[in-house]
Amino acid sequence: MIAYNRWAILMGLVVATWLFPFEVDAAPRRAGLKWDAGANRVDGSIPGWPLTQVLARIAGATGWEVYVEPDSDRPIQASFTNLPPVEALRRLLGGLNFSLQPQPTGAARLYIYSSDRDRATQRIVAEDTRPGRIANELIVRLKPGSALSIEEIAKKVGARILGKLPKLNAYRLQFDSPEAAEAARKLIAELTDVAAVEDNYRWEAPTTLEAGTGTPASAPALKPKLSPDGKYLVVGIIDTAAQAMSPDREAFVLSRTDLVAGKPADDGLWHGTAMAEELLRGLSMTDTAADGSSVRLRLYNTYGANESATSFDVTRAVFQAAEDGVTVLNLSLGGPDPSPMLQESLRSFAEQGGLVFVAAGNAGTSELYFPAADPSVIAVTAVNRDGDPMSWANWGSYVDVGAPGVTTLPWGGLTWRVTGTSPASALVAGMAAGYADRTGVGLNVVRGVILREMPFTPKKP
Repeated sequence: MIAYNRWAILMGLVVATWLFPFEVDAAPRRAGLKWDAGANRVDGSIPGWPLTQVLARIAGATGWEVYVEPDSDRPIQASFTNLPPVEALRRLLGGLNFSLQPQPTGAARLYIYSSDRDRATQRIVAEDTRPGRIANELIVRLKPGSALSIEEIAKKVGARILGKLPKLNAYRLQFDSPEAAEAARKLIAELTDVAAVEDNYRWEAPTTLEAGTGTPASAPALKPKLSPDGKYLVVGIIDTAAQAMSPDREAFVLSRTDLVAGKPADDGLWHGTAMAEELLRGLSMTDTAADGSSVRLRLYNTYGANESATSFDVTRAVFQAAEDGVTVLNLSLGGPDPSPMLQESLRSFAEQGGLVFVAAGNAGTSELYFPAADPSVIAVTAVNRDGDPMSWANWGSYVDVGAPGVTTLPWGGLTWRVTGTSPASALVAGMAAGYADRTGVGLNVVRGVILREMPFTPKKP
């Protein structure tokens, strides 16, 4: 019996069969496009995106100039693997006609139209959502009492100010090009009022959400307990926006905060909703008092309408959560690049007694994945019944805990299969919060229990 089940028994629970609802160890498919120009093949999983979003992704993946007939937008649903580009386009364009025309010089042009190619006049702006450094942005941190304002610095180097984090004297700057950003980096670093210059990164949510049929995992029974003094154990989920859940679940939600404006474009199950549901499932496993649970949720949207969050906005969310009284955090997101600013904020949160759970990533490697690899957090990977990592789950030395990474949720009349280290992290965060609430022990004790009873042993190279 794996450590996960041992911990459940330790807490006085009967181990239910729905702890591991699936043992299918197939690599999770993320929504999006994988356009392999070298192999001339395309994979796609599009869950109802607007046509314009699909076209922006095509433009970003291929480098083509893409033009569409105005007022042609429509929802696109498609799922396929290993198709030639022409066949992939037929699946992706919702029945519209298209013409791909190579140019004597420069990029090829793709025209999308109903009947007349000349009506395809609306240029689509390419969208690059790949995780990694945002090449035309910098994060600048000023020293306390700086004589120069960020406005003066931005004017000096020709930058736009996209965001501010006063608690850290940190500012997000955008430039016209990557070259302009690199030139500005050198100038800014020489200013005596500047404490640090670092990159901003895009981070993904390591989860796949797939709609299907079948019976979802049993919905756990939960009820909120009112606190006479208004004090609760508050868990923060930093993720996408979350849809309204059933009334019994909404009773646990104290607030929703949009750090980034906007919502996911598709009408299926959103990642933030799935993580909230899975965290509440974990809560139901450990917070079994008859009078209910004093745990509450605060939900922080750092994605807006985008498919990736930036390290700058995630850092903003950590500070906001701390101000809001959150003591347990779940971050089901990440990427290969470390953010010194976020690392500092998570360390500060932990030093003040907070617990932070982070998904370990779905690359199936031992390579570092951040912020899971930051030393102040608990990194959670996905394991099978035997405690071994799923083939797609990260298993490096930075991973602390293993938990189930495949679950099912009912939503919109469908059963959704949720796969990844994201639900594993959310589940453990919920279990930890529930255990703290039921037993009354401090979060430092809970941390020790988790690391002792749910240890993950990395693979040997």
